[in-house]
Amino acid sequence: MGTRVALLLFASLLMAPLAHADVFSPGDLSKSHTKLEGIANCTECHSSGSALSQAACLTCHVELKGRVAAKQGFHGLISNEKRECENCHGEHQGLTFKLVDWGAGGKKNWDHQQTGWSLKGKHLKTGCDECHDPKHNPSATIQQLMKEQPGRLSYLGLKTACTSCHFDEHRGQIDTGCETCHDERAWKPAPQFEHSETSYELKGKHAKVACDKCHFNEQDIVLAASIWPAPKSSSFARYAPVSHKLCTDCHEDVHKNKFGQRCTSCHTEASWHIIRNAVKERSFHDNTRYPLKGEHLDVDCKSCHGPFPGKPAKFKNMAFANCSDCHADSHEGQLAIPDKQKGPRCEDCHSVEGFLPVRFTLTQHQKTRFPLEGSHQVVGCTLCHAKTPALLDKVPATLRQDLKKDKRAALFSSVVLDFAKPLDRCETCHSDVHDGQFKAVPQGCALCHAMQDFHKLKFDHNKDSAYPLTGKHATTECKACHAPDQPFKVILYKPLTQECSGCHADIHAGQFQVAGKTKCETCHTTAA
Repeated sequence: MGTRVALLLFASLLMAPLAHADVFSPGDLSKSHTKLEGIANCTECHSSGSALSQAACLTCHVELKGRVAAKQGFHGLISNEKRECENCHGEHQGLTFKLVDWGAGGKKNWDHQQTGWSLKGKHLKTGCDECHDPKHNPSATIQQLMKEQPGRLSYLGLKTACTSCHFDEHRGQIDTGCETCHDERAWKPAPQFEHSETSYELKGKHAKVACDKCHFNEQDIVLAASIWPAPKSSSFARYAPVSHKLCTDCHEDVHKNKFGQRCTSCHTEASWHIIRNAVKERSFHDNTRYPLKGEHLDVDCKSCHGPFPGKPAKFKNMAFANCSDCHADSHEGQLAIPDKQKGPRCEDCHSVEGFLPVRFTLTQHQKTRFPLEGSHQVVGCTLCHAKTPALLDKVPATLRQDLKKDKRAALFSSVVLDFAKPLDRCETCHSDVHDGQFKAVPQGCALCHAMQDFHKLKFDHNKDSAYPLTGKHATTECKACHAPDQPFKVILYKPLTQECSGCHADIHAGQFQVAGKTKCETCHTTAA
């Protein structure tokens, strides 16, 4: 009997800590934290001998850790003194308790400004879940969290750029932010848009013309049905490029080209029926040192003479010897040469009759550092001188600002004219169809190919390779030895073995092998 009492007493002592812990438990955890339920997990959040800390919470909530450190979003903008998790997220209130406290007004009336991005206009009436949709979220951390916890909704990680939630209805035609023209009140109209800031200012009758008379709707034929964000429409208005150099780009020439293409020589934007004589109107300029010709006849006086912001109008002692005295360098310095007297002049390629088409001839190209030979003489210019948008990044922002301030068009070319890579190597322009097999050959492509015709080879197997062709090999087709290297289909030229077994099967089944190799030439020759 005494032994039984002793055992019961000992068991009660062992259970004492558990009973004590249950007595002091604050309550059940919420559904999100049920995996931490139990006495053994208390220290996961409550470090021994200390209160709940932000560090403990952020150990699990890694999606917040980086944002807090970078002071981004709602959690990052809260001051360190007030950023105690339990202030908003109460625990031990039971399985159904909501961990997020939206305040007295609830989620619908929560002040979004606390995230650092206030809601305005149409955004004020948009439901939270319309923006905070997992599809809108670019954060890899949040996406992983959603994958691990299906059904969970996160309000973190959204970008504030319009295109992070909205489809670009202009299909990349406009290279500036949406807010340049639009605001949150409505998509239409675009209150910030000013046509005068484009390369074509609307004057006279043009100012009253409806937009869709010039900017026609086009059907988007490449739009994927499953694209996200979804577009509002499968059609879009064409804003760029829109040709407007000549009146005939939009208007029919009722004179059937009897008077040329420069309608502005007789007509004005004020009215088609107001007839003028541009040559006569500007004839006074013939008495100056710079007679106006070509497109200069139609340029507004103030475009050259001003006044410009902060500068009075100027009519005397103006520089005009070089195009660059009035025009910005459209080629971003690609043709600049220290000695300007010997450098290329704009008029070598362009004329006052129009910037395009370019008048650069084959004879002129032969004087460059890459004279055109053979097939190169019939290649279209743009195949070598391709448009490279990155070139436009070289235009100083201050220059763009000055042109905009003076209401002058920012005309810059993205065509590559100055090649950084050496021009004595074909790889500068052409892709290596041999996948680097001849990279170490000093002559490069010129070892086998000529500029007259890529397919006419000048390669001599007996002189230019380490394997002269003799006997039957001399009449064998190239592809019999040089077959495509599957699966990449690159014809293999090197390295190739010179041993017979590299191309021929051992019909003697290894009977004459010495040290693992069969020397066929011991008995056979290439003759037969």
